[in-house]
Amino acid sequence: GGGGSLFDSNWKAFYFTEVFTEIQRGKRLKKADHTTGRIPYVSSTSLNNGIDGFIGNDGGVRRFEDCLTLANSGSVGSAFYHRYAFVASDHVTKLRREGLDKYAYLFMIPIINRLSEKYGFNREINDERIKREKLLLPVTDQGEIDFARMAAYMREVERDILDTTLKVFKERINNEKVARNE
Repeated sequence: GGGGSLFDSNWKAFYFTEVFTEIQRGKRLKKADHTTGRIPYVSSTSLNNGIDGFIGNDGGVRRFEDCLTLANSGSVGSAFYHRYAFVASDHVTKLRREGLDKYAYLFMIPIINRLSEKYGFNREINDERIKREKLLLPVTDQGEIDFARMAAYMREVERDILDTTLKVFKERINNEKVARNE
């Protein structure tokens, strides 16, 4: 393992059930039953990391954390990573695998998003359909999903983005100083 480009590795298709050990839909909570609070409520919106508001409900809800959510209706295929605890509506499905870090999850998001091309806006991806879907992922020489390489790649991407952003900020600050004759 380690080193080498992602594109040197072999890729293989895996069923969702092989990638994720927990696949569970959220629970219906009618708007009228929402109480005010601070817990993120995740639904099928494609905005704000899927967060559709904040609620205080404790009973009769499904709380998840450290997982992906996948929208099963509405903006089908929208997937987000949530490190924090949240309440999931019945419009999203939790995708989780014990021991994965944020970066491995983030790597899979654009791959999962491609489901939107297949399902579109009016066709729901229910539990049965999710189980039949596959994800194309990089594999180790042994043919197992290479979560370590996926995570390493995303860390690299994050570092590149941060470096670029910092450069832009530094240039902007220097330009402002020049403009102010400092």
